Amino acid sequence: MTFTILFVGSRNVGRSPLAAALTARELRRIWPRSADEVAVLSAGVDAAVWMSVPIPLETVAERRGLDLGAHRATGMSDGLAERADLVLTMTRAQRAQLVLQYPALRARTFSLIELTSLLQDAIAAPRRQTIGRGERLETKLRLVVTAAATRQRAAKAPADDQWDVFDPYAYSLDIHETVAAMLDAATHALVGEIAVLTGTRAAVGASRTA
Repeated sequence: MTFTILFVGSRNVGRSPLAAALTARELRRIWPRSADEVAVLSAGVDAAVWMSVPIPLETVAERRGLDLGAHRATGMSDGLAERADLVLTMTRAQRAQLVLQYPALRARTFSLIELTSLLQDAIAAPRRQTIGRGERLETKLRLVVTAAATRQRAAKAPADDQWDVFDPYAYSLDIHETVAAMLDAATHALVGEIAVLTGTRAAVGASRTA
């Protein structure tokens, strides 16, 4: 059985495909055979289907050893909503839009930075318990999503946009690089915290703050 992670942005030619590629690589780093159990996809709420990534995005991806040259934009759809086990948006507004359009996604949709923050809080909890130890990766991930949804109901959202990732589309290479660095840190932290919570690695030095 495959666990599907779906990253959702605006046009699906910037933040979301880069975040998906970075996350897939981080998963392989800790779980070398993760591709057998986890599919990492991306889509856009306002995607111009088949649009390619802009040169600045392709450049910052190449700097990180990733090739997004063949990527083409995909629009959010009923099929993707049904398939997704975890949806990670680039902004809280996108999350609100998705859960309004697809109510069944509510308990498994987070902004990327929000989920990272929730898992960091879970790791810091005084009586933290390891979840999913010894289970398959896809089972671990389902347990992580359930735990995050529980924490989300009690969490207080920040007053500003600190849970949002800025859209660099049509901006300079420097802005793309800043956003790429943020996504690099966030996806590294996210996968690291999943590894800690599921007993795959120790908490000390397992992740860095996004």
